[in-house]
Amino acid sequence: VLFRSHNKERKDMNNQVKGVRNTRSLFIAIVSALSLMLAVITPMQAAKANDEITFVTPAWQPDVVKAMKDAVATWNKANPKTPVKLIPGDWGNLSDQLTTQFASRTAPDVIHFESIAIREFAKRGYIADITREMRSLQRSIPAGEWSAASYQGKLVGVPFLDQTYVVFANVDLFKKAGVAIPTNQSGVTWDEFAALSKRMTNSNHYGLSYGLLRPATSFMVMSTNFGAKYFRGYTAGKASIRIGNPELEVATRVYDMVYNDKSIDPGSLTVSAGGSVAPFLAGKTAMLFMGSYAAIDLDVAAKEKGFNWTALPLLKGTSQMQAANPQTFSISQQSTKKRDAARFIRFLMNDDNVAKFAIGDGLVPLTTSAMKAAQEAKKSSPGWTQIFADGQNFTVAPFAYVPEFLQWRSTVVQPALQNYIQNKISRAELAKRLEDGWKTLR
Repeated sequence: VLFRSHNKERKDMNNQVKGVRNTRSLFIAIVSALSLMLAVITPMQAAKANDEITFVTPAWQPDVVKAMKDAVATWNKANPKTPVKLIPGDWGNLSDQLTTQFASRTAPDVIHFESIAIREFAKRGYIADITREMRSLQRSIPAGEWSAASYQGKLVGVPFLDQTYVVFANVDLFKKAGVAIPTNQSGVTWDEFAALSKRMTNSNHYGLSYGLLRPATSFMVMSTNFGAKYFRGYTAGKASIRIGNPELEVATRVYDMVYNDKSIDPGSLTVSAGGSVAPFLAGKTAMLFMGSYAAIDLDVAAKEKGFNWTALPLLKGTSQMQAANPQTFSISQQSTKKRDAARFIRFLMNDDNVAKFAIGDGLVPLTTSAMKAAQEAKKSSPGWTQIFADGQNFTVAPFAYVPEFLQWRSTVVQPALQNYIQNKISRAELAKRLEDGWKTLR
């Protein structure tokens, strides 16, 4: 700034009359004074900027955005010397954004993201080990979630929310059919689920709506119900693929519900998860299989149209476990404010904050006390009560440890499952494509 100002003064001087030369001493004095003043102010401004903690969040649901902003405002009021600057992110490009920022050493101090992505950044040395700083939280977080947010035994992100896949039910349709909605907390078996969907199928509605246009994620997460591993040798960094009955169990059962039982709305084959909500709300299906976040839309429908919904206990194979991929708070290894950043994360993890984040996102809060706070806030809703009761059923999926997993899922698994569920290939061909596709990536 001073350099540009000085050049401007020089240009002005060349256009002035002879008498200006007599003011040269005055000009030099002014410039010297300005230099001294800037020398004092600039470090003060730099110090203020250096004390600021930058925090990127891809939160987009209105209630979560508000909760994040409120949390930052509360922190800043109580910690004026270490303020937090909230930076809006986007789930769609946050990974690319962070990759660029890490390379240019401009990454934010605190990062809100998901465990699978954070572990990849940790592998490259970009994420700080916060095990010691967050040790006080470990007992209140399910072990599977803690493991899912760790890399080589070190916590690289504090898990605070996760999504379960839920079976939602239209209470009024069940009452009209005289069919009881399952409430057994030990779980609804897949056999029971198929039978229920078939029983709730008639000339007026199908038993189930399930967005199957892109089934890879839900099938893989739910395959944990049957102990699916997909890979062997992943801990040694030399993963080999093995597709057997556990890995194909969910796909096979859903296929049977579509083509043999004919209890899944055929329209489900051509819509994504979001597109499966409308038939359910319109009473064209008795149940909806979807991520827990659908509860937000169902709540809106309940308030506006009196839609009466609830959620079933989690589906069960050999267990009720689902693969964990929690949302996390992490600290950049490049951060020069790790201690204050850790204090800020612990503040974000208080019960009130996490409960608000969970309710706003339609997800499960992962600390025991935040779970109780969320349950209290939503105690009048049986559906929300059930969703929050499922918070202990997460486990780290073996495939999450495999570096090429995401590429394999998008380029191999997705198209293969699409072809299978659309009845274009056999179960044996599905298994072959999953294995052969993996080998082409190696």
